[in-house]
Amino acid sequence: MKCLGIDIGGTNIDIVAFDKNFIHLATYPTAIYITNLEKLIKQIISDMDIESVGIGAAVWIKEGNIIYAPHLPSQIEISKEINGIPIFLDNDANCFALFAHELLHFPNVLAITIGTGIGSGICINGAIYNGNGIAGEIGHWVIGSKERCKCGGFGHLECFFSGWALKKKYGKEAKELMKNGYIYTTKEFDIFCRAIANAITLIDPSAVVFGGRIGMNLDEEMVKKGIHAYLMPPFDPEIKILRDDFAGAKGACLMAIKKFK
Repeated sequence: MKCLGIDIGGTNIDIVAFDKNFIHLATYPTAIYITNLEKLIKQIISDMDIESVGIGAAVWIKEGNIIYAPHLPSQIEISKEINGIPIFLDNDANCFALFAHELLHFPNVLAITIGTGIGSGICINGAIYNGNGIAGEIGHWVIGSKERCKCGGFGHLECFFSGWALKKKYGKEAKELMKNGYIYTTKEFDIFCRAIANAITLIDPSAVVFGGRIGMNLDEEMVKKGIHAYLMPPFDPEIKILRDDFAGAKGACLMAIKKFK
């Protein structure tokens, strides 16, 4: 089936199509296109024989409704149908988790995305675990500090190791800090690894997969070393970095295909 996958992050909107293979159609700046999203979808649908649309967004969802979008420039509303085509919505990190599961074939996956913020999703035996809508949101675990998170809370993990937090603390883009290796000497990286180790102890996944525009630049060996320092030796899941700019959008496609069936 032909499906459209859209990943709405705090910085970019990625759009891919799926028809036996994935095709990257476009990437747009979120701040400019977020208010015209439905118009954009209508245009693409009219140009292609699309049967369903999957949208992964940096939002919190409960009972199918968007509750909050801390990293988007404006609150968004997405119709459940456009031009007769069903629209399926989920959290962007959940979509990434689904794609990681399908691509890497791990039965149970804890997926971590690092971009503007920190997202995370849990995939168990090929199915996303949503809970009541906030399952897996380790970016908003309370680590402890007076720093205010973009969601309005204080001292969350995101205040230490997200794109916005690292830029604020070090005055440089997180990608640069990762590529030159400096990030691995910081207390923020240690705090991040400790939080991931705690999540592993709670969920006991087959693998932890990192991605996102920033997360995909992490050094796999350094992440393994940092996390394993806080784990009991017999419990060491695979640690993988998924280097794909459009993994979230591809996961949104897969999510829509599963729900459409």
